[in-house]
Amino acid sequence: MLFKRVQYTASGQEIPGKSSVGTGLIGNVVIASKTTDANHTITVAEMAGGVIYYSALSAGRTVTTPTAALMLAAAPDMDIGDTFMLIVSIQDAFAITWAAGTNVTLDGRTTTPASSNSIIVVEKTSATTVKWTVL
Repeated sequence: MLFKRVQYTASGQEIPGKSSVGTGLIGNVVIASKTTDANHTITVAEMAGGVIYYSALSAGRTVTTPTAALMLAAAPDMDIGDTFMLIVSIQDAFAITWAAGTNVTLDGRTTTPASSNSIIVVEKTSATTVKWTVL
């Protein structure tokens, strides 16, 4: 699951809470191991585990984000301004260049360097758009 709204219990009722610092941290990660050695689009299912690990790149590759519609459909609890994060790690000596899926705005770095990793922060910016920030 990409994003789950924090729930509080008060007087026997569950109340949705506003996400804030310290909520929604990555825990119980599932590493999606990628052995794709071609330009490709990552999937929401690969993102949901919190870590995507590349170990078979033989050259620099362009990786496209999922569309905003796919990400938002998988995270129905998100409000505008809410975020989630994932880590992309590359074992190989080749970089990934990011490309934006439909209704995704790229921010921050345009690449994840070779033999390195990036933290990706995805922010819901409207009912139909997200910002993909590469740190």
